[in-house]
Amino acid sequence: MSINIEIIDNFLSAEDLKELQSLDLKEAKDKEMSVHVQKIESDQVSGSGMSKESVKKFHQTYHSVAINILNKLNSKKTNLYEYSEFGITDTGKNYNFPIHNDTPNKLLSGVIYIFPKESVGTKFYKNKKGEGEKTTDWKINRAVFFSRDEKNSWHSFNSDEKGTRRVLIYNLMTRDIKGVCKIEKVNYLLSKFKYLINPYLHRFFKFVI
Repeated sequence: MSINIEIIDNFLSAEDLKELQSLDLKEAKDKEMSVHVQKIESDQVSGSGMSKESVKKFHQTYHSVAINILNKLNSKKTNLYEYSEFGITDTGKNYNFPIHNDTPNKLLSGVIYIFPKESVGTKFYKNKKGEGEKTTDWKINRAVFFSRDEKNSWHSFNSDEKGTRRVLIYNLMTRDIKGVCKIEKVNYLLSKFKYLINPYLHRFFKFVI
């Protein structure tokens, strides 16, 4: 079984896309990644990256769209929603992030390609071994969404030699991990343990575990 993916071109308004393209953030060196994550809950914003006003604007503009996508991909999880995350991720040249599955608190995982004009899209697999690879083509302002599943949402990403790869990460989140595990029919304690001991995920997703 493979995960269902929702692809939407021209997801952001021209104004919002330009704002993200022009953000002056810490430069990502070759084979390194720079991550800026912001959380918004009940109109309260924390983290770094965009201005708080921009985060509120993005949330107000795109939240209903994201909820509708979650309803389409995994409606059982919609009622678990509690807050949203916006992350600006810059990867330097020749960076590789290994095959992984998102943490259970991500109800809906989204990535919007910001720049450059040419780069590498998100890769999805049938399993952790990397079999059945399918890549979503890179296109500026293309959004790729999926609702993670313990057994079927393995994916990875990388940049190439063309330069920094910038994306906007847009996630719908929950703290009810037990509720997620019940929906996915997986063991709660085992699921939590697996992500805590995975060095790659613990390092990259430490702000959401």
